[in-house]
Amino acid sequence: MTRLGEQSARLEADNYPARFCYRTVYSDMDANRHLNNGTFGRLFEEGRSDLHHRAFSAPAAADVATRPTLLLATITMEFLRQGRYPGSVEVATGVTRVGHSSFGLAQAAFQDAGCVALADCVMVKASRGPLVGPVPLTEAERGVLARLAFTAATRPR
Repeated sequence: MTRLGEQSARLEADNYPARFCYRTVYSDMDANRHLNNGTFGRLFEEGRSDLHHRAFSAPAAADVATRPTLLLATITMEFLRQGRYPGSVEVATGVTRVGHSSFGLAQAAFQDAGCVALADCVMVKASRGPLVGPVPLTEAERGVLARLAFTAATRPR
């Protein structure tokens, strides 16, 4: 069993508040008809984006050059079993920690009711422009992130 896979709560989709389903496509597979590792990186990225859209409202387009952005600081992915094509994958994401300007996410990919891959990452809210650096999370953002927390207790659908 892997380091992330040893956390049994991580292997249950219902423990993650943000989830979406993806139908695999031909270009997702390798020569053995398994989903390639790059596909999981992209799927986890989509899962982070899905959660970010829920947690952070986008300011007006005129503010694009100066509004804060979210940066991926670290990511660890572990592959528990092979994903397959054709099929569908459910990607699940939940917040594990909220800091001053960063937060942690737990992610999982499920296929045929089994967990095929896990990821842990740290996101940092940062400024744009010549002085890029961390920006504190607002109280409103902290509240939304808290509501999107990963939980080891099974939540009703």
